[in-house]
Amino acid sequence: MISVVHMDSGRSRTFGWVQDPSNFRSLCDVVAIFDRNSRKNRELVSVLLPRLVLPTDGRDELITAMSTVPLKIKYAHLVGTSFKPRSTSRCNGIVQATVKGQRRDFIGDWPADNFVRWAHCLGFISYDYADDTFAITEFGRTLTRGYTDGGELNDYEKRILTDALLSYPPAIRILSLLNAENAHLTKFEIGRQLGFIGEGGFGSMPQNVLVRSLVGIESAREKNEMKNNWEGASDKYARMIAVWLEKLGLVREVAKRVTTTVGGEEYADSIGQAFMITAQGMTALNRALGRSRHPRIAKNVCFEMLATKGSDREYLRARRAFTIKFLSESRRGVTAENVVDYLASQEISATKEAVEDDMQGFINIGLSIDNNNGSFVLRDLLNDFVIPIRTGLSRSETENLKDELRVTMTNIPHDYLSLLDLAYDSTQNRLFEMKTLQLLTEECGYSGTHLGGGRKPDGIIYTSALAENYGVIIDTKAYSGGYNLPISQADEMQRYVQENQRRDIHENPNKWWENFDEDVVQFYFMFVSGHFRGQYQVQIDRIAHITNTKGAAVKIKELLVIANGIKGAIQTHSDVEEIIFA
Repeated sequence: MISVVHMDSGRSRTFGWVQDPSNFRSLCDVVAIFDRNSRKNRELVSVLLPRLVLPTDGRDELITAMSTVPLKIKYAHLVGTSFKPRSTSRCNGIVQATVKGQRRDFIGDWPADNFVRWAHCLGFISYDYADDTFAITEFGRTLTRGYTDGGELNDYEKRILTDALLSYPPAIRILSLLNAENAHLTKFEIGRQLGFIGEGGFGSMPQNVLVRSLVGIESAREKNEMKNNWEGASDKYARMIAVWLEKLGLVREVAKRVTTTVGGEEYADSIGQAFMITAQGMTALNRALGRSRHPRIAKNVCFEMLATKGSDREYLRARRAFTIKFLSESRRGVTAENVVDYLASQEISATKEAVEDDMQGFINIGLSIDNNNGSFVLRDLLNDFVIPIRTGLSRSETENLKDELRVTMTNIPHDYLSLLDLAYDSTQNRLFEMKTLQLLTEECGYSGTHLGGGRKPDGIIYTSALAENYGVIIDTKAYSGGYNLPISQADEMQRYVQENQRRDIHENPNKWWENFDEDVVQFYFMFVSGHFRGQYQVQIDRIAHITNTKGAAVKIKELLVIANGIKGAIQTHSDVEEIIFA
């Protein structure tokens, strides 16, 4: 059943996606908190909370919260609060006290939040929007009936946990991707097909760009750091869910050799975090999808999993939630135009192109949707799904710009729209660098590579089929309020341009300029950002004057339009040279 709850205001929680926890025994312990008959519940009340929580940190309040009938526990009581510095943290939450940390007898507020989200997305606990509380579900009681306190998971717990994962759409998405011709996929290959396209909150590190970045890195430690820790949000989700599936025997982790081409030469490297489906996983997937006379398993969808971050988060969640509601009530199929009209009746504006991208997004989060010549049909049954609607939903200029570009971006994938978000998020500057290089190399046909790191520009690109080939030194900048090109960073670009001109290894032993082909005869520099402000052009002119090299500041919107033109054979590399650097 899908129900709508209207709310004047209220908190906005983050549910549906989990990045960190993987210990199923601890997850079972967290679910057992909510069962008054479980040993873990009794241990918390009589032993753990009295021992780990000081009276001044709310010990008595937490014990009282564990005694309510029916047992509904507030988010704040479960997760607690943080301390600064973290080394001085004390236990002040029920979940903190439930899970033993690596160095202490409790965990912090952030991992506690992740355990709550994990139990919620698997359907073991439910959330009440009215009072910000959680309670155990009937499915959660099914788990606690066979609960063992400590040790390895028993067969009963494994069966219930498997059923829970088969009701979680992103897990089905990953199993389905791995089941396609018995695929062997890295976390990056899964991540780029997981989540809603064109959003910074579902970013994936471009694997080919990453492998090209590994070329020339001699340090094994640095290479492992890049392969294991350089990842976008969707890559993290993919890795975490795949680990859950592996622990239940549904997939196995097998390193994969991946290849890419740099300067006409092929390079290969191994990505350790890669996965394959097992025979047990194939059987489970067939059961989840209702094949071989199995009833299709109903899926858990929550409002919050439909968008994860950004100023448009509430609008996007509402648009997609009501689209799902319309799909679930229209089993004969609906067109994108039908959805636009329905959303308008709910006072939610949307374009046909945005709805079509949402449909692919639903598939990417693991829902089963058929597209019959533009008529969309939802095949899944959904468990209870609450849509909390707050007043004053609005769209940002970025979302309006995405709608505008969706109409014109007919030649390149719409997942590049995420660059419009990344360009304003300094916490994702590396992903912005690499996604920009991916756009230029994989969609525009330039040769080039991401560089980054100490004493190197973010990346370079160059042509290889012109009478006079040119190369570009690139610096990408993600800033929330636009980029004003301070003199320190202008000086940095000036140094790169001059290093490329002199090519003196005593000046810079990195020799990053060797990534250009030998037949490149003309060079430029380029800054890329969301938008530019202040006296940036003065700095560009100064660099050009000192180095006798032309440069430009290019907004990411302009770069998307150029990329679409090149991919559609409307513009050439020579045209781009004339447009940007004339």
